[in-house]
Amino acid sequence: MIHLIQGIGALLGFGIVRVSGLSMVPALEDGDFVLFRRLSADHGLSPGVIVVVRHQRLGTIVKLLGEEAAPGHFKLHGLSALSMGSHHMGNTARQNIIGLAVLRIGTHGTSRLG
Repeated sequence: MIHLIQGIGALLGFGIVRVSGLSMVPALEDGDFVLFRRLSADHGLSPGVIVVVRHQRLGTIVKLLGEEAAPGHFKLHGLSALSMGSHHMGNTARQNIIGLAVLRIGTHGTSRLG
């Protein structure tokens, strides 16, 4: 079923990822799925939104977008005290931000993000 959703979503400009870990609690829990809208290169971003990032060391991650640290580079944050600090994650380039979280699908139901 997930593969079908991924295939249809890709055609419509969406993607889906599974959350692993507790860094985004309480907004997202371990095992939740996040539906995200793929971003174009010129899509503007605002701090405080939840994004999907292709991180050079950590793989695909879901984090809270922080302030622009340098032109085209953003800080990333978790919501939980268990999250790795932004200074350990490093800043991420705009082109590594692949999507904007839209929907949380979890064991407790579905909720809108952002």
